[in-house]
Amino acid sequence: MFRSWRIGRIFGVPTELHWSFLLVPVAILVYSYEAGVGLRWTQVQWWSGITLLLFLFVLIHELGHALTAKSRGVVAEKIILFPLGGGALIPEEPKRIRDEILIYFAGPLANILLALIALPLLLLQPGGKYLIQFYLNPFGNLIVVPSPAEQLLGITLAVNAVLAIGNLLPAYPLDGGRILRALLKRPVGERAATVITTLLGIAIGGGLIALSFQLEDPLLGLSSLFIVSFSAIELNRGWQRRRLARAVMKEVLRSPLTDRIYANDRVARARAVFAKTDAKVLPVYDNWNQLSGFVEREVLLREADREQRVVSFYEPEYIAAQPTDSLLQLTERIVEANVYGAAIYDRGVIVGFVFTEDVIQLLDQSPRRFYKRFTSPA
Repeated sequence: MFRSWRIGRIFGVPTELHWSFLLVPVAILVYSYEAGVGLRWTQVQWWSGITLLLFLFVLIHELGHALTAKSRGVVAEKIILFPLGGGALIPEEPKRIRDEILIYFAGPLANILLALIALPLLLLQPGGKYLIQFYLNPFGNLIVVPSPAEQLLGITLAVNAVLAIGNLLPAYPLDGGRILRALLKRPVGERAATVITTLLGIAIGGGLIALSFQLEDPLLGLSSLFIVSFSAIELNRGWQRRRLARAVMKEVLRSPLTDRIYANDRVARARAVFAKTDAKVLPVYDNWNQLSGFVEREVLLREADREQRVVSFYEPEYIAAQPTDSLLQLTERIVEANVYGAAIYDRGVIVGFVFTEDVIQLLDQSPRRFYKRFTSPA
């Protein structure tokens, strides 16, 4: 879903194109086709030019975020460009709220500056006032035939105004929502600030979807669906973090089995050990009875032959923790390390294991209990 291709480094920032850009030529051909006439090549050229301009304006927007982040000592890992937008990947939030606001405002500010450059140049054109009304109010009744230069200036003004105003809406994950969350962190706390901005994202996105049907604008509908989807994902992620913060490790701790799997065991024996438990992942030990890694049940069933050795299929990487560690922090460490799970040590002895599958099951239980409470017969 998130595959992208590197196109280079722009001002030192790695820049990538999302795979969905492959759909852009298809969209251009669809918009350029007219029933009874066929493909209109003048329209192909027009929409190709519009696409390149939009790509450039979005790139400048994301560079505003990335370069401002670098100037504030914050790592901007890369920029990913989508057909309808983009994102500057900043793995860690700035420590100071002021820096966070500056970074997220820098993108819309770049678009505002581009619009302000185009505005006086458009005003200097013959009938400049009417041209501005034509580009900023597409529903008006003005009859204007702009020249190519006026079209370039008008599109620059209109697109950058839309990008700036749209991104400053107080809805997550837009820049305006992130700025609002930064401003609310201190008075109401980070958790409440996230809930407020994500709920605003769902509400505003839903309103824009309704507006897209009224205007018959599919691009607005897709963009609005993006806002709703990411707001809902972030809201759910916040709920998951709170659930894990309240949970204790013993809720997901699996005790070591008496029957162990060794790296040199044959796959047939490892499958037999898995048959005695509901675990999807089990530890693998070396010849000295020391933990060596983890192996997944599905890997042994799907990819391995019975007579092969487990050593060819297990993952020799894991993390260690203690029973008193926070389950939330441990889960984040597991995800960051991209491993199956963690070994829990107490006074140097393994007392159990925490696997991602069990953490997911724990998170899945709460909504099910909530649903059953209101659907079970009295």
